[in-house]
Amino acid sequence: MKKRIVALILAAVMGASLTACGGGTGESGSGNSSSQKSNTESSAETSTGTTDGETFKIGVFQPLSGASAAYGIEARNAIEMAVDYVNENGGFNGVPGEVVAYDTQCSVEEAVKIASKLVNEERVDAVLGSLLSSEMFATGNTLNEAGVYTIGLGTSASWMQEDWPYVFRASMNNGAGSPTIAKMIQDMNCTKAAVFYGQDDAALSAYSLFEEAVTAEGIEILLAETYDQGDTDFSAQITNIVNSGAEVVFMSTIGETAPIVAKQLRQYGYDGVIISKESFMASQIAIAGEENSNYIAFVNPYVTYESIDDIDIPEVKEFAEKYAERYGEINKTDSSYRGWDSVMVMWEASKIAKSNDSEALKEATNQISDLQGLGGTLDFTKGNREGYNEFNSFILIDGKNVLWSKWMNEGGYEDYLAATGRDK
Repeated sequence: MKKRIVALILAAVMGASLTACGGGTGESGSGNSSSQKSNTESSAETSTGTTDGETFKIGVFQPLSGASAAYGIEARNAIEMAVDYVNENGGFNGVPGEVVAYDTQCSVEEAVKIASKLVNEERVDAVLGSLLSSEMFATGNTLNEAGVYTIGLGTSASWMQEDWPYVFRASMNNGAGSPTIAKMIQDMNCTKAAVFYGQDDAALSAYSLFEEAVTAEGIEILLAETYDQGDTDFSAQITNIVNSGAEVVFMSTIGETAPIVAKQLRQYGYDGVIISKESFMASQIAIAGEENSNYIAFVNPYVTYESIDDIDIPEVKEFAEKYAERYGEINKTDSSYRGWDSVMVMWEASKIAKSNDSEALKEATNQISDLQGLGGTLDFTKGNREGYNEFNSFILIDGKNVLWSKWMNEGGYEDYLAATGRDK
């Protein structure tokens, strides 16, 4: 299985510069940043902090244009907001943070160039890497070899399996949720599943780990359908899934592909539970439609909301209020949470280390044990360089995120069976 995973991931990385994000041009978000420049050299935007005197220089590379721009922009926005917050509260050991952000344009090749530039030309003190795991997989070795303290925002299991001691993660490892997903399927007494997966690194590794977890529990995968990035018509694959007799569908996709797949599954008559490899976000519900998003489940530390009034977690509500005040609207993706939490981990490490040196930050991060993040408690003491090691399970009901355990215990599953005719 490990050989298969590596082969799939290598294939994804080799093709990612052509397919990872497809076409299209995004626009940079608003806020205190300078206007985003986008050209073949990926000009940086420098904001947050001051260029006069000493700063703690944080290199950021995210997809700010292309099909994943909405996610990259929210990540960048939250990073800038978080660094401003740190600066307002004493900075990194008294030194103000300075964000130098680059647009990868959804290109692995561009990400590799940027990582080299951040190390050799910008001489950054630390890096907050891409939310696209294919870009992290391709750049992690460069950053680690240079000894630059790095926190990546991608969620794939693959790049964190590399021996990169300077590279950490303060967000979800999708692979770590696979055993929980298998348990959710067992909770419903289902034994037959279908998979719809993409060709990017995160989708491939999540599919492989899902297959491993459910097979170990005696759950049969009847078929697995895939697609090329940029496709929008999945009728052939979905027809096969609907006709397969699968009781549950695992959706291992990224970005705006997920809501299109979910919508078409419903349109072609599949009314069963869909389990997404990552949280099904407010931005995706808006595309799929609330009705089509019913009975989509996921395992993740983060959930997004349609409005601030819906938020019942104090830390998340405070964050959303700050984000809306600064950028004019509530955050719609969990990429913003990832950006904020990553800066908070970096700040906590600097406090423990009493130093902004990469070596000291690396050692200090491994000592963080009870840092409150937007997705729960961040604990890096397990030695895996992962901050989140426990995750909640949710299911969407009428546009709201409901805890899976609550849904199961309070009759939600029985209501679902009756509503879909699956109780007969």
